[in-house]
Amino acid sequence: MNRTIGTKAGAVLVALLTLAVLSSRASPGFPLADVPMAVGKTIAKALGAKPKPPATPKGSGGQRGASSFALADIPRRYLSFYSDAAAACRGLSWQVLAAIGKIESDHGRSSAPGVRSGVNRFGCCAGPMQFNIRNGRPSTWDTWGTGVVAQVYDPAHAVPAAARKLCADGLAQPDRIRQDPCPDVVGSAALHVALKRYNNACWYVHEVVTLAGRYTSSSPPLPLSRDPFVRALVANKRITTTTSHGCNPKADLASGKLDLRVQSLLAVLAERHTIRLSCLRSGHSRFVKGTTRVSNHSVWRAVDIDVVDGQPVSKASRAARTLVMWLDGLQGPLRPSEIGSPFEIGRRPYFSDEGHQGHVHVGYRFEA
Repeated sequence: MNRTIGTKAGAVLVALLTLAVLSSRASPGFPLADVPMAVGKTIAKALGAKPKPPATPKGSGGQRGASSFALADIPRRYLSFYSDAAAACRGLSWQVLAAIGKIESDHGRSSAPGVRSGVNRFGCCAGPMQFNIRNGRPSTWDTWGTGVVAQVYDPAHAVPAAARKLCADGLAQPDRIRQDPCPDVVGSAALHVALKRYNNACWYVHEVVTLAGRYTSSSPPLPLSRDPFVRALVANKRITTTTSHGCNPKADLASGKLDLRVQSLLAVLAERHTIRLSCLRSGHSRFVKGTTRVSNHSVWRAVDIDVVDGQPVSKASRAARTLVMWLDGLQGPLRPSEIGSPFEIGRRPYFSDEGHQGHVHVGYRFEA
């Protein structure tokens, strides 16, 4: 190296280090931790060398393998969080994290209790990924075993914590998983175990896996009618159907086209009651009776039940009333947007009119 150039470089280095130290003492706007990068770029420029191109920003690969649905539905900021956090272990994909974020808070957009402040209606969970709060403190929590206290409502903290939990609960060491807790759901046993430990229900596992598939562009989705979860619903002896009301709910159920929330609700209801479906989509009017409002039935987001535990639905049916009141306690993705029945409950989302004296109607509003 030319001695003159070397001398200039040394002088520049000393001057910049001195300036950095003095500046770091005088103002927090120039932290000493940033000096090496700043010095390196300046020296390279002083010597006439070409500086290295800037590093690729974290999360820039977030669109890799993303379907058009994912790109349209997931905010760019959240897509970056999911992409970065998925590096926690080999068995985890960003699509799984995104599916959890969608179900739990619509990627932070939900106005439900506990998403942006406080806790949910059960008094246990908070934040965009709906973590179970430890020690009853909703503002901060241990980011899953790291000892770091973080903001539960901040997705920059919550998403990586969710990733670490999923990895610790089975995805990091899939070979250790011996039994599949949700054999009627597509996917690996390790994924099912990890997701079921996140929310102890196979319907939840099914929703996450299905949404993750919709967020992925690399492989064709499983034909809806061949989904093992759907086939299990069709075969469930606690769910029967009738065509007596002009609908064909059996064919609708077997098609696999029902909204995920309706499928999940039916699976949960069948654990508590025997039910008869009187209408899903086919045979139902396009509009809500007497209005020009499109019915949720016509877009696969509603179900009518006319028999509960062997009792036809009516004001005198105790089983139907029990089912209706139980619906009010649901929290998260299964909480209905509308519940029609013979019972005058007098608060949202309940309603009762002449058209809902012989069945229980459960519907969900649109979510992208």
